[in-house]
Amino acid sequence: MVRVRFAPSPTGYLHIGGARTALFNYLFARKNNGKFILRIEDTDFERSNKEYEEVIMRDLRWLGLEWDEGPDIGGPYKPYRQSERLDLYKEYANKLIQEGKAYYCYCTEEELEVQRKLQLKEKKPPIYDRRCLNLTDKKRQEYINEGRKPSVRFLVPYKELEITDLIHGKLSIDTKIISDPIILKSNGVPTYNFGVVIDDHFMEITHVIRGDEHLDNTYRQVLIYESLDWQIPFYAHIPMILAPDRSKLSKRHGATSVEELKKLGFINKAVINYIALLGWSPKDNTEIMFLDQIVSKFDLSGVLDHPAVYDIEKMKYFNHYYIANILSDSEILENLNQLLAISNLGYNLDDDLKLKVIKLEKNRVYLLTDFFELFDIIEKDPEIKEDVLNELKSIDRNVFEVIINSLNDFEYYDDMEKIKGYLKDVSKGNDIKVGQLYKSIRLLLTGKSEGPELPKIIYLLGKEKTIKRINVVKQFV
Repeated sequence: MVRVRFAPSPTGYLHIGGARTALFNYLFARKNNGKFILRIEDTDFERSNKEYEEVIMRDLRWLGLEWDEGPDIGGPYKPYRQSERLDLYKEYANKLIQEGKAYYCYCTEEELEVQRKLQLKEKKPPIYDRRCLNLTDKKRQEYINEGRKPSVRFLVPYKELEITDLIHGKLSIDTKIISDPIILKSNGVPTYNFGVVIDDHFMEITHVIRGDEHLDNTYRQVLIYESLDWQIPFYAHIPMILAPDRSKLSKRHGATSVEELKKLGFINKAVINYIALLGWSPKDNTEIMFLDQIVSKFDLSGVLDHPAVYDIEKMKYFNHYYIANILSDSEILENLNQLLAISNLGYNLDDDLKLKVIKLEKNRVYLLTDFFELFDIIEKDPEIKEDVLNELKSIDRNVFEVIINSLNDFEYYDDMEKIKGYLKDVSKGNDIKVGQLYKSIRLLLTGKSEGPELPKIIYLLGKEKTIKRINVVKQFV
């Protein structure tokens, strides 16, 4: 059975790259009737945070990526947190030491730094010189007496190592350029390359699908697998995600975490659709796909072997398409209410009024937060600042009277087309230019000279609130 895993470190929010890695693992598992496992690599005790673990799980579920085994639901290979598996790492580090495949290293950080600088000065690669490999008992005891606590280093066997990657094909390296890696720190905590091998083996992971920035790690991990005489999983290294200018993706390129995307007003279906196409494309070149459709089309052969480009503007287009063409009004409302719940904006609008806004605006908006402009206008009485007050004072008093009388007499506030027609008739019948009439009413209703179409505002406010606002604001002038 295919078994894959997503193993984030709970040291921050779920990044777009991590979300894409989780998605590709999920797709591969579902396409092959396998298992998708969530494992938490929380052995960076200084930076790991339980809150981030919860956010990562929440965001994965928001994306629709449910796991079959994990720290919250358990499974046959528990525990699923590295911090709960420390004894296992120590056991296999000791096994490698006993077999002469690993050794204790007593070097201090300062000594290692001196060695590294010297090698760089001599234009040599910074590779550990194995000074602790054949320590005498006397020297070892001296170090112990000094209070030095040893780490454990893996003894890299020198050879030409070849691996086959499901995306990049055959890759090889002369292991003489690989420094003996520390596999167990002096505090008993495993390093990444060791912990991941132990966990993947005992969780029977068959395929490791991750970013190609891990290619160098893979050589070290394969060597550890070989030293333990364990079955090596298949590897597939998916392309890096770059910014539109081909630089490393960072916050200056827009939202880069799922949490940020949620708060900006992205739809989960649109996000998962867009992320799926970062470094992969289906054979039929379909772009708009639901998650189950992506599963049915997914194949590692369609994954690119060169970097993908993350463009938040293009993702906004996907979001717009889902809002305008795919989601029903009630689905948009559900997403809007979820967004409002996490935004704490305090809008006190009933769902019927929100649905009115949705019907009017869904073909125009790109983000759910775009709906908030009209929510603000409906909910908040206009703020009359000095510049607005000056504009209001410049309006002819007769125009005020025309506006108040006309809007008092008009009855069809529930019909957008009738509102448009009536405003045009008021303009023509009172010899007031349409632009002046619209601007005057907009200032009275919103305190702004620009914004959404005036008939929309009147329609959404309704007669009572429209007349009330005009009467209140009129008092200022």
